[in-house]
Amino acid sequence: MRQSTEKNPEKPFNSVQVVRRLAAAEGYLEIGLPTYALSELSLVGDPGPFEPIVQLFRGEALQAQEKFAEAIAPLNRAAQMFSAPLNQRALIALSDCYRHEGHEILADRAAAAAIPPNRPVGSTTKTGFPDPIFHVATKPQNRISMP
Repeated sequence: MRQSTEKNPEKPFNSVQVVRRLAAAEGYLEIGLPTYALSELSLVGDPGPFEPIVQLFRGEALQAQEKFAEAIAPLNRAAQMFSAPLNQRALIALSDCYRHEGHEILADRAAAAAIPPNRPVGSTTKTGFPDPIFHVATKPQNRISMP
């Protein structure tokens, strides 16, 4: 089993499988099981255009395991691969990891980069739970069914 982000020729790009693995990894992250998330991510062969999401989730999983130094590289890659403002989630996580590692200046720079340049004065950046990337469909509430 490969743990690196190198493309695995034995596992060619399959968008359906990649999305399934990413959705599972994100689900594991949401319920606090980063080890399982990393396991799912290690099964992704060629992530194709989903590489930024793989990097983001890998960094978030390592961050959740408090492996802040290890999380910096994938979070940095994710922040570079996503265009602003879509990179805010990676930048905020990156800032947190830098801060835990004692790199205050880098933490401040990452946090500042997460703030959109046209943000209204006095507003704050969302720092709670991250918005899910993959939304699992649920049955609509209060739906009337016809016989």
